[in-house]
Amino acid sequence: MQKTPVLDLLIARDGDAWRLYLAPLSWRPGLLLMRMGKDGTVFPVARPDPEDLERFMWETDSPYEQRRTNDGGIEIVAKGRSAVTLLVWLEEVVRGAAVHST
Repeated sequence: MQKTPVLDLLIARDGDAWRLYLAPLSWRPGLLLMRMGKDGTVFPVARPDPEDLERFMWETDSPYEQRRTNDGGIEIVAKGRSAVTLLVWLEEVVRGAAVHST
């Protein structure tokens, strides 16, 4: 029996940069695994844009949960098809850091 993927993550400030943390039982797709450090996080990532995420998930009819942190970060939980949709949005966040970090 195949389990439904659940992406449960936090993107938070780490000094002057941003770091993506996956919850221990979160789905770990290849996009994140290949960029994950030994500590189990992805660093650096681009600053999250909660409004862009909300718009993207709304337009793709993908329900999810989000909670913003005081420092501009965001906690996100998405299940099933919504987790796959979230992964599409995360691709730019994860790859965007390479463009922004110099």
